[in-house]
Amino acid sequence: MLPVLIAQVIDMGTLSAVVAVLSAFAVVMAPFGLHWIALVVGFLALFGAALWGSRPGYFLTAAALMAVSAPVDDAFEMTRAETTALRRAVDAGEPGAATILAVHDVTAPIAGYLIVACLLLVALAVRVAVRRAPDGGWHKFLAESDALGALTVNIGKAASFLYVPMIIIIIYDVTQRKMLDFWPAFSQTEWYRIFSSTKLQEAEWHLHAILFVMCFGFAYIRDAHVRIELVRDRLEPRARVWIELIGCCFFLVAYCYVVMRYGYDFAQKSYEIMEGSSAQTGLPLRFLIKGFLPLGFLVLALAGVSVAVKCLVYLFGPACLRQKAGYYAGTHHADVPQDLRPAQTDR
Repeated sequence: MLPVLIAQVIDMGTLSAVVAVLSAFAVVMAPFGLHWIALVVGFLALFGAALWGSRPGYFLTAAALMAVSAPVDDAFEMTRAETTALRRAVDAGEPGAATILAVHDVTAPIAGYLIVACLLLVALAVRVAVRRAPDGGWHKFLAESDALGALTVNIGKAASFLYVPMIIIIIYDVTQRKMLDFWPAFSQTEWYRIFSSTKLQEAEWHLHAILFVMCFGFAYIRDAHVRIELVRDRLEPRARVWIELIGCCFFLVAYCYVVMRYGYDFAQKSYEIMEGSSAQTGLPLRFLIKGFLPLGFLVLALAGVSVAVKCLVYLFGPACLRQKAGYYAGTHHADVPQDLRPAQTDR
């Protein structure tokens, strides 16, 4: 009775998906040995989300992160240095070290097979979620995709306004440098010390970098990234959507996950040493600009999840939703035969 009551109050599917997302990060960040617990919890939570019916965006995010967590972390195999350190811990009699080493000796020779098994489990969880989605659930999938897409678009539009201060700074920087030609004494003023040319030029590329990374997701939702395609444009719409779905789940989101994981460490180390510009008169607090790297790829990952959900609706959903979900069944960079043109959407 109590589990039923809790399930009515809390969306257990979405809660399970959130647990799976946190577990995926724990797999990468936890020490060797403890990360196996996170891996088991993550897969249990992922299947719980599939069975209980999570919000599609949360579920696809959890599935993508669980798919890449084991390969990124080398979850079943340690480096030679780590193995040596663990053997020393065993010799020193540290509790638990012998157990971890024994399990590692079993998993290391079959690490590749175990990673493939993890990927198959993720694929099975996605299949379970898709099969259990009713027709009304597919409308929910599409609404979730549109909501995630709108979020990344709005973030990109907000970031695009950084062009205004960037242009103003560039104009002022050029004007100030020209001013020094006929007023050399200006370089000795307090104003020039505060707004030196080095600071201005660094501010320009800081703003440009933030604008660039925060608009990645916006551009992907609008299919505005450059595509060099030799085969896809001549394929049937369903084949194009399959390519997009596989690319989103196993390449785009996986790559974003790697950048977020190591980009966070990159920014954290910069913060710990209070890194500043390499130039003596440059800008301080370099960790601020470095922090936008994982943040921008998080937005791109959300865009990838949005596209993946839309692809699932197109491939497995009811025919009545195929037109609304068919944006990525087409090509927007080259002419294609009329019989392969997909239905246009309101994007």
